[in-house]
Formats: sequence, C-alpha cells, structure tokens
Amino acid sequence: MAAVAGDMSAVRAAAPRRRRRRKLAPGQVLLGAFLVIAGVIMLLPVVWVVLQSFEVTKDQSALPPVWFPTHLTLGSYRTLFSAAPFAINVLNSVVVTVAVVLGAAVVSILAAYAFARLEFRGREVLFTLFLAALTLPSQVSAVPEFVVVKYLHLLNSQLSLIIPALIQVVGVFLLRQHFRTIPTELDDAARIDGAGHLGIIRHIMIPLSWPAISAVMVITGQYIWNDFFWPNLFINSTSRMTAPLALYNLESVAGGGPLGAIFAGLSVLCVPCVVGFIFLQRRLMEGIGFRGISR
Repeated sequence: MAAVAGDMSAVRAAAPRRRRRRKLAPGQVLLGAFLVIAGVIMLLPVVWVVLQSFEVTKDQSALPPVWFPTHLTLGSYRTLFSAAPFAINVLNSVVVTVAVVLGAAVVSILAAYAFARLEFRGREVLFTLFLAALTLPSQVSAVPEFVVVKYLHLLNSQLSLIIPALIQVVGVFLLRQHFRTIPTELDDAARIDGAGHLGIIRHIMIPLSWPAISAVMVITGQYIWNDFFWPNLFINSTSRMTAPLALYNLESVAGGGPLGAIFAGLSVLCVPCVVGFIFLQRRLMEGIGFRGISR
C-alpha cells in the first residue's frame, strides 16, 4: 500500500497542473464593477482631504477645488503640530484606543463565555436586557455616566475614557453567538483533563474564535479612535484631549482655521483607519460571518 501510494504521488507530481479559470456570470461582473465604482466614490473625500493637506494656502481655499497640487508642501503639518500639542493628542488617542481594545476584548470574551456556557437563573432575560442597551443613544446615559465618573474622581483623565468603554455590547453579542457554535463536547474533554473555565477559554474558545475576536477588536478600535462625544464630555484639558477633540478645539478656537492644519489633522485621523481597514478587511469579514470551527 505504501508503494502504491508512493507511485500515485509520483504520477500526480509529474502530471502537469491545469489551472481552472472560473467563468464569471455577467451579473457578477456588473456587481463587481458597481462595487469598485462605489468604493472609489467613497474614497474620494479622503483622497481630497489628503491632497489638500499638501497644497499651498491659496490652493486650499480655491474654488473649484484643486485636485492635483501644483506645489507640494508640509506647511500644513508644521502649522498643525506647532499651533497645538497635536502630537500629544495623537498619543493620547493611541493609548486610549489600545487600552480599550485589549481590555474590551478580555471583558467581551469572559462575558460571552458566561452567556454561552454557564447555566444560571435569568440568563436569557439578563442577556436581552444587555442587548437593549444597543437601542439607547449615547445621550441617554451621558448624565448618569458623568455623575458616576465625577464621584469616582476620574474627570479629565484617560481612565474616564477607558473604564466605561471596556463593556462593548456588540462585542459580547458577536462572541456569544460564536461561542454557541463550538461543540460542548470539547468543553467536556477539557474538563476530563482537569481544565476549569479559564482553561477552557484559553485553550478552546480563544483559539477557535480568533477570527471573531479579531473582528471585535477592529470594530472597537475604529469606534474609539474616532470617538468625539465621550472625550468632549469628560476631558477639558488640552494636553489630555484625544485627537478628534483636539482638532475640533483647534478649529473652534481659531475661528474656523487655520484651514491647512485642519486638513492635515483630518488626514492624520482618516488615513490610519483606511489603511487599517484595507489590511484587516479579510479578518473583519471572516469574524463577522464565521460560523464554523477552524483547524
């Protein structure tokens, strides 16, 4: 049998490989073309903002807009980082985003495991009430959350942005739905080997759910990086502001300008999100639509 298998493998290796080209239906071609055009249209504002940030002052306020700069300059970026401590603000955004992404991932994994695997009275009712938070706008919880943060003496600190954001309802929901697709027989096998709940989470849930966890981290990071409402509510010191709030503060204090610095700040905020999505879109789509068990 081994000899026959070796001969068959040799024949297969010697045989020329034929590439099969999949024929696309006309509807698929039209759909692909439409999606490409729609993607380009959606990216045009970002491209325009980035190009404006490299233009000279007279071209930035020209009508109609100058799409292709005649002279490239970094003057807008110099104005941005000299007119305000924007480098510190960007660093604040990075610190808050990384802390929330990692912390919310841990909290979401633990909460999702509890809702998916642990049996306790009122579990479904509690989960339903938990999801009801998605229907409430942020303004509804702004006043009670502000009061809690004030009594905890966390106002005007990075912790006021990190601690409340550790609970991400969307992340808990996505991971709970994914954990329910993992067979419970794997949990039983782990318990026979002496593993507890944390061992099951570490050796079974996380390895088999990494696409979904990655998607939750990407969604959370994008939300926290662009968040303006909560920093505007809790932070009033310029040196502790996040980048979106600092950019708004620069525009409002300066009376709508300097225009080039605003374009430069928008580029600093937008480009990382676009680049991150381009590189992580496959992981994001796999995590949202993942329903099986990866090996």
